[in-house]
Amino acid sequence: MTAEIISVGTELLLGNILNTNAQYLSQELNALGIGVCYHTVVGDNPQRVRRAVDIARQRADIIITTGGLGPTLDDLTKETIAKAMGDVIVENPDCMQYLKENYARAGRTMTPNNLKQAYMPSRAIVLPNDAGTAPGFALEQDGKLIIAMPGPPREMTRMFELQVKPLLQKRQDSVIYYRMLRMFGIGESSLETVLLPLIDGQTDPTLATYAKEGECSLRIASKRA
Repeated sequence: MTAEIISVGTELLLGNILNTNAQYLSQELNALGIGVCYHTVVGDNPQRVRRAVDIARQRADIIITTGGLGPTLDDLTKETIAKAMGDVIVENPDCMQYLKENYARAGRTMTPNNLKQAYMPSRAIVLPNDAGTAPGFALEQDGKLIIAMPGPPREMTRMFELQVKPLLQKRQDSVIYYRMLRMFGIGESSLETVLLPLIDGQTDPTLATYAKEGECSLRIASKRA
């Protein structure tokens, strides 16, 4: 299985925040044997998000999005994915009840725009968010699975651990193992030259060299059922 991570948020493109979500998800997906082939970052623009989703569906089995599930006008990920997957947005009674109870417990007044978070694609599996108010969802069509999660890292990581990871483990068919070896006193080009007989025509395991400040690293990776 292959995956693409789509991070939605103009603040990411402006450099206002660091995209730690993509790093976390790549590590977790690879541990599940799901190869992450692409990272995409797109602003809060429905046309561009739609284009990113359409491209991802052509080249990955699993698409995971983060961001754009909140109550404001620029939170359009949910609606855009529904259109791309041929679905419609409807009120979800469970989400509506949770939303109202959440605000009641906190003693806060819920503004009308927050009701938007209680609407979901009609065919979606709802992913509860016990660390926030915006639920996520999973939606499948034509063998392609899209999983949408909120952008705040605390909410996203908790949702992944409790909701998404068990969902993906049911589809898991392999595990990726890797080791990093740290080398000193040799440059990346020299290390690659030494290992070229192994690197040429490699299939599994694979070798890759990385240059770092004051050292060179070698990654050895293998995918096993």
